Amino acid sequence: MEIKLPKLSELLSYQCMFFDFDGVVLESGDIKTEAFVELYQGLGIDAEVKHHHLSNQGVSRFGKFKWIAENLLNKAYTDEMGKELGDRFSALVKQKVIEAPFVPGFKDMMEQIAEKDIYCVIASGTPDTELQSIVKERNIGHWWHEVHGSPAKKQEIVEDVLSRKGFDRSRCLFYGDASTDHEAAEITSLDFYARLTDELKDYWNSVSYKYGSTDFRDLL
Repeated sequence: MEIKLPKLSELLSYQCMFFDFDGVVLESGDIKTEAFVELYQGLGIDAEVKHHHLSNQGVSRFGKFKWIAENLLNKAYTDEMGKELGDRFSALVKQKVIEAPFVPGFKDMMEQIAEKDIYCVIASGTPDTELQSIVKERNIGHWWHEVHGSPAKKQEIVEDVLSRKGFDRSRCLFYGDASTDHEAAEITSLDFYARLTDELKDYWNSVSYKYGSTDFRDLL
């Protein structure tokens, strides 16, 4: 993984920024990984569940439930099954996410961004109502002009904002820590800031990105 640290002045020149949430804003990625494994504990598929989750971070949890049911459990997926798993998953993670610390340096960086005329949007795979509740309870809603979660896909969120607001996509930046974040940025032709983690080291070594760092502490 190559560290590509921007100057703060470079970041503050963007018109619009999109942020994934877990693993970018809060250190909550591991919380959700552990919860996925816990949901299927005792079925002998822990390693496969963890691998699928890590390979598809940023994808709606319901899409993962469907894949696990059909590919690992050989079961037909139903909406009722998804709701039951979703309720259990939310019960496992929501309070832990609310209590999770910020990614190192994120709060200081975001306070600098918030002082500028930069349009900021959360684009997350977390269900929208749950995400809105977490942002409200953390009292961080003032940092963002819009907050969007699933079922909308990240590239759909980006295209909708760009269409409505008329931003030049060459002056828009996407922050993410997952392959799905990077893919959304590529599909929509946005610059990408990778929050680099060892779990996805092979992926980050195989793709290009504008900026990349293990956290945001060295920007200020």
